[in-house]
Amino acid sequence: MVALQVSTALVLIVSMAVFLSNFGKILQIFAFGKSRNRLTNLGSRISIFVREVFFHRKLMRQPIPGAIHFFIFWGFVTLTLGTTEWIYYGLTGGHHFDFIPDRFYGLFCLSQDVFNFIVFAVVAAAFYRRIFIKPARMADNSKKSKWDAYFILSLIWGLNITNLLAHSVLIHNGVDPFSKYQPVASALSGLWSAAGTLNENIYFVFWWAHLGIVLFFLNFLPFSKHFHVILAAPNVFLSKTEPRGQLSKLNLEDESVTTFGAQKVTDLSWKNLMDSYSCTECGRCNEFCPTASTGKDLRPKSLMINMRAAITEKGPTLLSLLEKNGSIVADEKALAALTEDQRRIYNKELVPDIFSDQTIWDCTTCGACVEACPVMIDHVDSIVDMRRALVLNKGSNPDEATNAFRNWETASNPWGINESSRQENLIEKGVPQYQADADFEFLYYIGCAGSFDDRNKKVVESVVKILQTAGIKFGILGKEERCNGETARRLGNEYLGQQMIKANKEILEKYKVRKILTSCPHCFNTLKNEYPEFGGHYEVIHHSEYISELIADGRVKPESEKMQSVTYHDSCYIGRYNNIYDAPRDIIKAVTKEAPIEMARSKEQGFCCGAGGGRMWLEEKTGSRINVNRAQEVIDSKAKTVCTACPFCMTMLTDGMKSKEREDIKVKDIAEIVAEAL
Repeated sequence: MVALQVSTALVLIVSMAVFLSNFGKILQIFAFGKSRNRLTNLGSRISIFVREVFFHRKLMRQPIPGAIHFFIFWGFVTLTLGTTEWIYYGLTGGHHFDFIPDRFYGLFCLSQDVFNFIVFAVVAAAFYRRIFIKPARMADNSKKSKWDAYFILSLIWGLNITNLLAHSVLIHNGVDPFSKYQPVASALSGLWSAAGTLNENIYFVFWWAHLGIVLFFLNFLPFSKHFHVILAAPNVFLSKTEPRGQLSKLNLEDESVTTFGAQKVTDLSWKNLMDSYSCTECGRCNEFCPTASTGKDLRPKSLMINMRAAITEKGPTLLSLLEKNGSIVADEKALAALTEDQRRIYNKELVPDIFSDQTIWDCTTCGACVEACPVMIDHVDSIVDMRRALVLNKGSNPDEATNAFRNWETASNPWGINESSRQENLIEKGVPQYQADADFEFLYYIGCAGSFDDRNKKVVESVVKILQTAGIKFGILGKEERCNGETARRLGNEYLGQQMIKANKEILEKYKVRKILTSCPHCFNTLKNEYPEFGGHYEVIHHSEYISELIADGRVKPESEKMQSVTYHDSCYIGRYNNIYDAPRDIIKAVTKEAPIEMARSKEQGFCCGAGGGRMWLEEKTGSRINVNRAQEVIDSKAKTVCTACPFCMTMLTDGMKSKEREDIKVKDIAEIVAEAL
């Protein structure tokens, strides 16, 4: 058995050395990205890890593929223990895990036998789905990607078969004292019934085949899309634990920084680069993405694949620079030492060399891709960083965005309407202006849409009516209110966004504001989740939550006749970004006396109206219109009224209904249906 020990050790050493070398190169590539601390909030990270890795929460939203992956995952975990025993067997010259008491070792053998069969059957189901059912979300996978999947599944089958056949030989020869714990291998031992006692070498043929497949599998992974087998779990653990709606803050006062955002692939954070290697290419992000669903350039899966290709291509050049110059930042001398092809690769920019401008500006930042991704990739942060590079470094953005930026700079609203008219309709109706020392429960922060857009002014008036009916003491800022900077930041103009935040925060501090009510999910999200990074700490509540509380407490009592056929459209920024799903539905129940009709895409999987990420101010020039797509879903629901809780969604859905010539379907804010019922 000495030969077995030596050969096992040699094969193991060589295989692990090759794997660690290739894996180390990929880790070096991650290190080329910008620093980002992902070891905070350990309790949240452990919770996310258990939920998403152990229990497959997101994958289980699609029960059949979710169950297939669940059993493959846990089968793999269980069978890895068996593989560890095989390596132990080789290194010790023929010892099993015989240090384990027989009763427990028998259960161990049972787990290996049963899970080999389960995984074999589940892999067969995976083959069937891919070959015959052909899920639509995988339709755009490349031929290489498809064959990669078939190859990996075949290797898993090879592991199952060689394991079971090896044990079947021992059982047939009567030398396995734990055969009663191995029903599948015992059944397969019948294959050898006519052969008499088998030569021990047949066992080692299967043993070596199994070990060879394991080690080949391990070394193939760094070159396969299935590298997520190794990276998925750590990528989940290292995922974003800050509020999902919080953008990273740029330090614009650091004079040593000459470029901002992500101009080159190395300007992305190390976690963004790790995201690209963790992508499973499952297509769930594309399935729920509003741009991918309406034929636009942006497809989140392609974003990750192309990002991975870009850093993989650039990696060898960067490693060469690091080795020769001690830095991946090349001066003229270092660049001159590179080959022409290396210089071309080094100078590549994310936009336009890897992605088109259109791809980056297509995004609505709705977060559907992030919500759908089972390995917790954050596509939106990467896109916003690329927008920042375009706007701050090159002054490159759509013309419509330039107009909006100018209007924000001069009038603190995207329409450019004179600030003196902000909320004048409310002031004229006697709504009190906020005073620092007055007995106000909160500031009602109206926002730009509620202040200047005629349709959304009606929503604000409905909220005011509800608050006054309930006897709530509140105030508004009137012409002193400033835009909060949310949309400017998502359009990549971090400088303007931070200036607006500073101006707005000064007003809020002037009046010693501590509690804020708002009707706009975008105002709500940025005041709640982003202002703390800028020193603005407030208790922020959305009107859907507050009105729901007033109704539940009996302070507001809707008394209308029973409305019928109402559906609810989830705003991305109070839904996916802030998990407010029940409050607006509870309001509809209180007014209509029945639950709202749920559209096919709702709650976590709700479909964007098309206005987020600054798209409210940009023309939709490619593919079909997102709001029309959503309007059709409202029509298909057979609802007579669609409710929302967002001024952007209100505008987009109203325009969508006009486009479909279905203005008979009313678009209302939840506050309006309550106010009408008072």
